[in-house]
Amino acid sequence: MYIIDSYYDLPDIDYLHNRIEQLMQEGIAVKNIANLYNRLKNSENAARKNLQSLYGIDNPNSSQQVLAYFQNIINDDIVEACCRNGKWTTNKEAMQELAMKGYQEAIDILTYRKASAYVRAIEQIKEHIKSDGRLRPKVSYSKTNRINYIEPALMNIPKQLIWHIIAPRTEGNILISVDIKNQEPWIMINMLNIKMLKEILENNSEGLYEAVFEKIFGRPCTPIERNELKVAWNAMTYGATLMGVQAICRHCDGKAIYEFFSKIPEFKQYRGICYGRAKKNKQEVETYFGTKVRANEYGPRLQRVLMDIPIQGTGADILALLIKHFDEEMETRGLEDVITLVFTRHDEIIVEVDRNYANEVGIENVKAILADVLEHKIDDWEPFNVKITEVVPPELFIDGSVYNPDDDED
Repeated sequence: MYIIDSYYDLPDIDYLHNRIEQLMQEGIAVKNIANLYNRLKNSENAARKNLQSLYGIDNPNSSQQVLAYFQNIINDDIVEACCRNGKWTTNKEAMQELAMKGYQEAIDILTYRKASAYVRAIEQIKEHIKSDGRLRPKVSYSKTNRINYIEPALMNIPKQLIWHIIAPRTEGNILISVDIKNQEPWIMINMLNIKMLKEILENNSEGLYEAVFEKIFGRPCTPIERNELKVAWNAMTYGATLMGVQAICRHCDGKAIYEFFSKIPEFKQYRGICYGRAKKNKQEVETYFGTKVRANEYGPRLQRVLMDIPIQGTGADILALLIKHFDEEMETRGLEDVITLVFTRHDEIIVEVDRNYANEVGIENVKAILADVLEHKIDDWEPFNVKITEVVPPELFIDGSVYNPDDDED
C-alpha cells in the first residue's frame, strides 16, 4: 500500500497533466466496434418500433408525446411517479419508478433511451477514430485540476460501454481497471475528520452508501434508495437545501437524510466556514495538500462552489500522486515495459499488462502488484477502497425484457 504523508508527499499537478497529454498523444486503442454498433442500433430500432406499435408513441424523443401517453392512462402510480411539485415529467427517475412497479412501457422507454444514448456514443467514437485505429481526445482541466476529454467526450460515456470499446495497444495483452470507490465522500469524511462517519468506514463490511443508509433508517436500502442517498449526499456537499434534497429523494425520506448530515458537527462547521468565505467574496481556497484552487464564481453559487472545490481538488491531487508513484514504482521494479498506463477517467486508472508476463506470474500476482502500488492511505485517514479487476465487457441492458436499477449505474 502507498502510504501518503501530506507533509512530504506534495502533488505535482504539472506532472499529471503532462503525463495525461503524453498518453493521449500515444492514443487509446479501440476494438472493432462495428458489430457492437449494429447490435445497439438494432436494439434502438426495435425499441422505437415497440413504442410506436404498442403505445402509439410515434417519436420516443418527444417528451410531449411520452407524457401524453402516460396522462392518457393516468392512475395513482403515474401521478406519484410523473407529477412532481405540480409539474409533469417523464425523466429517468420517473420512468425508473414506474419500471420498478412493473410498467412495461416504462421499461421500454428506458430501453430505448439507453440504446439510443449508446448508439450516439458509439457514433461519436467512430467519428474520432484516427487512421491507426486509436482515439486521441483533446484534454482540458477544470478549476480543480480534474481531467476532461473532448472529441470524443469520454467522461460522458458509461463505464459499461467504455469497457466494450477500449482495447490493449498490443493485441493479446490484458487491461486491468483500478477504481477508487466513493472517493469524494471518502475525502470529505477524512478531510473534515467526521468522527461518526469515520467509525462507519472503519467498521464497514458493505458499501459506504449502504452503511450510511442503514445508520439513518435502521434497515438495508434498495438499489434506488442507495442511488438517491448518493445523489443527495453529493448535493449537500454542494450546499443543497432541504427542498432540494427532498426533490431528489422519491423512495426514501429526504428530510431524514438532510437532517442527518445537517446535524453532523464537523459538516455544519465546514458549511459555515464556506458561507463565511463567500460573504467576503473569497475566491481562492486550498486542497488538503495545500494546492490553491479558485472558485471564479459569485453570489449564492460561490457558497456552493467553495464547499465543493477543496474536495474535488484533493481528488486531483491524489490522482497526481498516484500516477507519479505508479511510474516511479514500475521503473524501480523493472516493470515499465510490461505494466503500462493506458488512461484515467473519473476515479479509474486503466493499465495494460503484457500477456506473457501475466501468464508467467499469474494474473492474481499482477493484481497484487497493482494493489501494493495503487491502494493508498493518507496520513491517519482510513485507506481508500480500491477495486482492481480485469476489464471484461459487461452485459448491456438493451433487451427491454427486464429492469434492474443496477443497470443504470454509470
